[in-house]
Amino acid sequence: MADEELGLFKEIPGGLRRRLPIELEWKKAKETLYYQWWRCLNASKEYLECCAAEGKDHELAETYALFGDVTISWPQWWQKTGRRLFSERRQYPKVRAIDQEEALKKLSIDERYLLILDVPLNLRRVTILEQINELLDKHHLGKDLDVRAQSSAIVQLETNRLQHKTVPILVDVADILYHNPNIQLYQLAQKAKLAEHHLGRSVSESLGEREEKQRREMAASRYKEQAQILVYNAARLKFPSID
Repeated sequence: MADEELGLFKEIPGGLRRRLPIELEWKKAKETLYYQWWRCLNASKEYLECCAAEGKDHELAETYALFGDVTISWPQWWQKTGRRLFSERRQYPKVRAIDQEEALKKLSIDERYLLILDVPLNLRRVTILEQINELLDKHHLGKDLDVRAQSSAIVQLETNRLQHKTVPILVDVADILYHNPNIQLYQLAQKAKLAEHHLGRSVSESLGEREEKQRREMAASRYKEQAQILVYNAARLKFPSID
């Protein structure tokens, strides 16, 4: 797909406002869940087997048809495949002024998606904004708005309660497990550098060496299970998800 046919990218900061130079684009994309999905597939033994078979007669052939060979470098994969998958196919609506003639045509609207306001311009700006915010509080979904559900990209990210900052940690764990399948839980906790707040206790809490090791192993066990589910789902076009 030619560059002029590509849309913008929802997950890249500022990516819905303007097109970035390609080198800056893949660097910015590396800070997003797009990159974590690519990493996750590289930590999936079954997906890498699918890549080796070029998707032929493999359970994950559907995923391969979209994501292709992920064993190439991130910049190569992004330019060849990633930007096509995650590009928005339609532009998001913008706030704009409507003249009188167009206003008459919009008397019948879908109130789920559009709110027409009568803004008197002879009031102070701060007064206008206060009143607009009051109306938005009544009509806008706020935090309940599912922005990702409006995506028009070929491949879409899941919307769930999995915290954005947790995903890279789980992918780190998945990568460690892929390269060290027999690693002990305590070693996994150390190698993944699970911080104190990941261990479910405050830094100030004092534990003996044995209790400390048990706590780390419990945390590593939880992260291991979630990482394995994350990888399994990622290879089946569901990311990020640990359900």
